Amino acid sequence: MDAIVAYGLTKEYNGQLALDGLNLQVPEGTAMACAGREGSGKTTLIRLLAGLCRPTSGECSIYGMSPAHESAKLHGAAGVVLGSAPLYGGMTLAENLRFFAGVHNVDQNDGAERSSFLLHQLDIWEERDQSAGSLPTSVARRASLARALMHRPRVLLLDDPAQGLDMETAEVVQGLLAYLLEEESLTLLLCTQNMGFAQKVCGSFTLLREGAMLARGDFDSLREGAGVWPRAALRLAEGGKPPQGFRLEGGLWQKEIRSEEEMPAIIAQAVGEGRSLYEAKLIRPTLEEVYQAYLEGGRRREAPAYGEGDRPEPEVPAEKPAGPAGEGPGQPAACPAGYSPQPGPAAAPGPHAPDGSSCPGDGEAPPAGEAALGATTQGE
Repeated sequence: MDAIVAYGLTKEYNGQLALDGLNLQVPEGTAMACAGREGSGKTTLIRLLAGLCRPTSGECSIYGMSPAHESAKLHGAAGVVLGSAPLYGGMTLAENLRFFAGVHNVDQNDGAERSSFLLHQLDIWEERDQSAGSLPTSVARRASLARALMHRPRVLLLDDPAQGLDMETAEVVQGLLAYLLEEESLTLLLCTQNMGFAQKVCGSFTLLREGAMLARGDFDSLREGAGVWPRAALRLAEGGKPPQGFRLEGGLWQKEIRSEEEMPAIIAQAVGEGRSLYEAKLIRPTLEEVYQAYLEGGRRREAPAYGEGDRPEPEVPAEKPAGPAGEGPGQPAACPAGYSPQPGPAAAPGPHAPDGSSCPGDGEAPPAGEAALGATTQGE
């Protein structure tokens, strides 16, 4: 069962496309990352799914609920974390969490237990009695995540949670998300430009550029489609000649390989040929490299191999990225199985989109009143 569905989802604002015909399906109990640079439509997607603005065309739903027409019901099942929806500054962190638990009719004892669990897991228990308005960015970001999780949502819509966090703190958030995915069967849609964080948390990915889909799939299928492979890396004695086909990058002689199982043979060959081998390691591709390869329309850029001078190897093009409404690399758009867009009457503008027509994109200022996201939409 798909927990999150979008079909032909398009949003224009100020005469520009923020999201361009996006098709999306996130199966229940899985984690998908929508990854891309600033301005690729990530925040717009979260706001559309949260019912904070309405699409120009296309439709989206969470467990069959329309954000435009059933926002109150939807927010009972979903938690939403946006950088522009902070806690109430005049209340302490603990008071904020009690307040939002009450908004969702969470039993007082259950609310206290849930609050304690989240504050400890996110390593912000000691700050519980501090005013929310005085919390440092790192604590405030984690506190917003705790708020969104107080009512044990089935779906979490998360916008760049690692922004403003150091590596250690980001790992704390990563650990909590892993727990929730495993123990509470949470469905996660993570929108981020932090490719490393996305790769650690999620099992599938949708790569975005300027509001359009470049490709989607699990990491291995995306990597192969982009022509990005693992690399064998050797550190040799100064002046030592590398085996055939290796390139010098970052002080190491490197060569793409099709399988990690090739490493023992490469090491044995280097030693058997009498080369002074100081170090040998396998460099696994990253989502950042895969994304960059799709942006460039081909494989990872490489230096010439040893003995080839300045002649680069012919580039093998990646699978053709999908168009704005495509399903994946080179795949045409298709309506999700069992899903068909249903026309309906336009709903009255909601509290978070006063004119019903504007939805800021990545980097835009939020609409007035969005800071009160949790309370004005029955929490998240």
